[in-house]
Amino acid sequence: MSDDDIKVSGDQRGATGPGGPDPALIEDELRAAFVRHESLTPDPVPLRAAIDRRAVRRRRLRRTATVAGAALALTGVLALPMLGRTVGPPPSVPEVAAPPPALDQTGPAEPLNFLVLGVDGGGGQSNGHRADTVLVVHVPADRSRLYLVSLPRDLGVEVPGHGFGKLSAAFYLGSHRPGHRPDLAAGAALTERTVTALTGVRFDATATLTYTGLREVTDAVGGVKVCLPQQVRSYHTTRVFPAGCQKLDGAGAQDLLRQRYALAQGAHERDRNGQRFAEALLHEITDPASAVNPVRVAEIVRALGRNLVLDLDGMTPAELFTTLRAVAAADAVGIGWTLHPDSGRRSGMESLDPMLSRSLFDAFRRDALADWVVRHPDRVTR
Repeated sequence: MSDDDIKVSGDQRGATGPGGPDPALIEDELRAAFVRHESLTPDPVPLRAAIDRRAVRRRRLRRTATVAGAALALTGVLALPMLGRTVGPPPSVPEVAAPPPALDQTGPAEPLNFLVLGVDGGGGQSNGHRADTVLVVHVPADRSRLYLVSLPRDLGVEVPGHGFGKLSAAFYLGSHRPGHRPDLAAGAALTERTVTALTGVRFDATATLTYTGLREVTDAVGGVKVCLPQQVRSYHTTRVFPAGCQKLDGAGAQDLLRQRYALAQGAHERDRNGQRFAEALLHEITDPASAVNPVRVAEIVRALGRNLVLDLDGMTPAELFTTLRAVAAADAVGIGWTLHPDSGRRSGMESLDPMLSRSLFDAFRRDALADWVVRHPDRVTR
C-alpha cells in the first residue's frame, strides 16, 4: 500500500475544523485502499496448510531428537578407549590403547536388570507392533558377565488392564491406537509392566529395537558373528545357515532370527539364537575397534537413533553403555526354560514350570543367578 492510498487531503483534514480530521472520512479512505489491493492478498487456505505442515515437522523433529539424543550418548562411550592415546608415540615406546576407564568406585555397584524387546514391523497406521523377542538381561553387582533369559512370546500372562493373553500381545495392546501410528514407547511400557507382574523383577532400563533397526545396526557394525549348534534352513527365503560360526549381515541376521518352523524346538530354539545374536551384537558395538572408526560410529548412532526406543529409570544413556562395555568381554550365560507339562494345550499359550520359574525369578531379585546356574546346569543354553 502506497503513501497516496492513506494520504488524507487538506479538505478532509479541515472538515472538522481546528479539532482535527474527521475519523469517519479517514476510515472510508482506508477501506477504499484495502479494496483496491485485495487482489494482492495471498489465499489463506494454502498459507494455513503450510503453517500446519511446518508445525508438524518441528514436532516430529523434536521427537526424533529425543530418541537420537539417547543414541548419541553411544558416541562418547565408543570413543572412551581413544582417551589417552598419543597421536605419534616415540619410536622406542610402543603405542598401547588406554584401557576402558574404571567404573565409579565410590560405593558398591548395584545389580541391574534390563528388558530388551525386538518388535516386528507392524502393519502401518492401523496396526500396532508385537514383541517377537522378550529378553531379560541381568548384570550382577560384581559385573562378571551377562545373564540372558528369553521369555516365550506365546507365554500366557496377565496383561495389566487387558486380562489374560499372550506375552507378545502386550506390546500390541500398548502400542495400538486406532487411526494413529503405533506408539512404541507405550507398547514397551505395557510389556515392561506385564513382565514385572509375572516375575517380580523391576527393570532399570527397557530397550525396544525394531526389525528394521536390527538390520541397520548389524550392517553398521560391519556384520555380526553368530555360532550355531546346528544347521538352520530358512522357511522364508530357503537360505541355509550352516552349523558353526558365520558372519551375518543385516538381512541374514533378520532372516535367521525369524526362523522357528524348521527348528526342532520351534520358538524356543529361535529364542536361543536370539540370545546368541544379542551377545554377538553387543560385542561388536562395544568393541574398542569401533571407537577408532568415526564412520562406523556415525553409522551406529544413526541406526540406533532411528530405530531404538530407550526408557531409562534414573540411568543416563552413557551410564547404560558404559555398564554394558564393562561386561561385554565375558561370555554371557543363556538360560532356557522348562515348560509346564500342559504348556500349549490351552488356546496355544505356553506356561512355565512353576517351581523352576519361581526359583529363577527369586535369583534375579537376590542377584544370585551364578548360584542358580550351578544348581541347574541343564538350563544353561551355552
